[in-house]
Amino acid sequence: MSIIKVTIYLWSVFWAYWMLLAISTRKKVKKEYSGQERTQRIVHLIFVIISFVITFFRVNFIDKIIIPSNYAFDSLGGVILLLSLSLAVWARIILGRNWSGAIQKVENQRLIRNGPYKHIRHPIYTGIVCGFCGTFLIFGTLASFIGFLIILFSYIAKIKIEENFLVTEFGDEYREYMKQSWALVPFIF
Repeated sequence: MSIIKVTIYLWSVFWAYWMLLAISTRKKVKKEYSGQERTQRIVHLIFVIISFVITFFRVNFIDKIIIPSNYAFDSLGGVILLLSLSLAVWARIILGRNWSGAIQKVENQRLIRNGPYKHIRHPIYTGIVCGFCGTFLIFGTLASFIGFLIILFSYIAKIKIEENFLVTEFGDEYREYMKQSWALVPFIF
């Protein structure tokens, strides 16, 4: 099986798992109020979908190879992808009932600061963004690079909205947490 097929399989399994957990969590957790406008959520989801379409479906005018396929890039990209998706799954498990796909207050919500949240405030986003980086290294196309950039900037925008909400929700506790952790990628952002 080619590395590209493995990449597609990994992303498919990840998103299937993610959707099943989302459905399961939604049934068990009561939303108290939203911290994100509906249009903001829709715009974010549109950009995520665009990133996937650009990356995984051949778009002729941007399907140019910019990193030639070779064992080193394929291996590095595969390791980054696998570790990144694993990080996102681990972070989702740690969040448990506190998780929500939307920025919102859920019943009995608390600030999580253990596991991957000890050093990274948004490790699920880190996992998805770095997963796209690994996918770019494997595919090596201009399209996959553009997909990576779109997903990166989409999650940076979501982080800004979410952090404003969390500061409002948790106050000084969250401000202190921000001083002790990285938003997305340690030592970078």
